Amino acid sequence: MASILLTSANKLALEAWMAETGIDLVQVNGQRKFGGPPPGWTGPPPLSGTEVFIGKLPQDLYEDTLIPLFQSAGKLYEFRLMMTFSGENRGFAYAKYANRCYAQCAIAMFNGYRIRDGRPILVCWSTEKDQLCVGGIPLCRNREEVLGVLRELTEGVSDLSLHLSTDRKKEMTKFAVVKYESHRAAALAKKKLVEGTVGS
Repeated sequence: MASILLTSANKLALEAWMAETGIDLVQVNGQRKFGGPPPGWTGPPPLSGTEVFIGKLPQDLYEDTLIPLFQSAGKLYEFRLMMTFSGENRGFAYAKYANRCYAQCAIAMFNGYRIRDGRPILVCWSTEKDQLCVGGIPLCRNREEVLGVLRELTEGVSDLSLHLSTDRKKEMTKFAVVKYESHRAAALAKKKLVEGTVGS
């Protein structure tokens, strides 16, 4: 019962912090997001290599604690807290900084940081996976055709390379290694694409 009351109190604290700071958090696809870009941001998004992964978070800890903490390392471009359907955090988050120097500072400051009750958190470089592998492409399709189809179906395609492969039926097909402009673009594309439909 105490943990339920604590969680409820933490959620109320989060709501009060949002009202006080005017910060908007948007929940979509299992994550709650601040920024991307944040208010007042000018210029292009940060380059790759500016995002950190934050793990081993207590599940009743929210952005009212996490965002100010990670902002103390440098200017945040985006903060994403992974969420369950019940509204608890899943124990991990991603912080994207304005530059690589700030991200490096966050790792130095907070990897092993005891955030509550002596519990250390994990902070390390995010892999920022920005590539997908799309299989089942017929041999007759060339790079330009596949690139055109993928750009119609998904956003943020920056490049692709085609390779030969043998499927389960021992038939020769092609697969594409598709590079996207960002991890987010690759993740959204992954949701849209169904293996074997491209170029069929």
